[in-house]
Amino acid sequence: MSKSWNVVTCSLAALWMACSGGLEEPTPPVLSGEMRLSVSGLAAQQLDSLVLTVQPANFSQALSYSSTTDTFVGSFMLPIGTQTLTAQGYADDGAGNPVLVASGTTSVDVVAGTTVTVFMNVQDVTPPVPQPDIAPFIYGASISGSPRVNEFIGLSVTAIDLDGDPLTYQWTSNCPTSVFTHPTASYTQWGSRDAGPCRIQVDVTARGVTVTKGIDVHVAGSTTPQTGEVDVEVEYIARPLITAIHIQGPGLSARQFQRQDAVTRLPFVGPNRTFQVEFFVDYGNGHGSRTASLESTCGTVVRGTDTCATTPAPATCSVQYAWTTPALPSPTCVVKARAANGALTDSFAVGTMVDWVP
Repeated sequence: MSKSWNVVTCSLAALWMACSGGLEEPTPPVLSGEMRLSVSGLAAQQLDSLVLTVQPANFSQALSYSSTTDTFVGSFMLPIGTQTLTAQGYADDGAGNPVLVASGTTSVDVVAGTTVTVFMNVQDVTPPVPQPDIAPFIYGASISGSPRVNEFIGLSVTAIDLDGDPLTYQWTSNCPTSVFTHPTASYTQWGSRDAGPCRIQVDVTARGVTVTKGIDVHVAGSTTPQTGEVDVEVEYIARPLITAIHIQGPGLSARQFQRQDAVTRLPFVGPNRTFQVEFFVDYGNGHGSRTASLESTCGTVVRGTDTCATTPAPATCSVQYAWTTPALPSPTCVVKARAANGALTDSFAVGTMVDWVP
């Protein structure tokens, strides 16, 4: 949710009530104050209910929602003195069960004959939306040696996962008499007892996502002059990714990643090129202290137009940056947008590789 709401409580003048007669001692006054409470800053259907608890008065009341003013309101009597107010907002979980989604606490001194105004923030307590997975990719594979019958050659694969998830490997071959010495490692030896063409494949997996690299070899017979092949390819597995990030520039058509996308990775881009990056932020309403920024693990970023900094603060906005890739290739690069509203933060990232491209 990443939102907060303002709660305004007003304590009306406490009423003195006492009477006396004859020679009797006066009865001590019974002091109390009427508290009126209104919660504003809500959008429709953000909260299903709001409950106010007061201690040490040991008082709890569910406030009434007014669709006309879009506020929760309540009125009640409290004894004078220091009271602690706790407001808790609830939303339906979709199965008819109330779930705590917002909370705030403040103290108020109820004073006889005085009206006191107190401001309290009811702040979102739900966790931020998780960052989607940036899938692994294979950016190198090599063969050492020339494949011949009953002889081993070396096979290696280089892969990376930008999230830092652990990688697992699985080597397979379509030649039934072939064997791998270490079929689940990044480096293995492979050999076949029969001559002919073979397809070798390596699968690299991280967090349930698998990318694949295939290598074609020809196993020479014992009387065939020794020959060899090296097949090195770079392969990117693109997965489409704050609510959205939009990136475009030279050599790259406009790409937009939505927050609900499963994958947030660009194809490789060229060095020393400038791309226009715009990310979109939904703050829910105009309350709070907001910041938004873009960072990159490679190259430089320069801030441009920022509609989030306008006044009055908009509920939804965007920030533009110019991102320039480094002068030389880089095997990993993460461009991350960050947004904050007070202590509530969110981030959304896309990954790529910088290499020489047309």
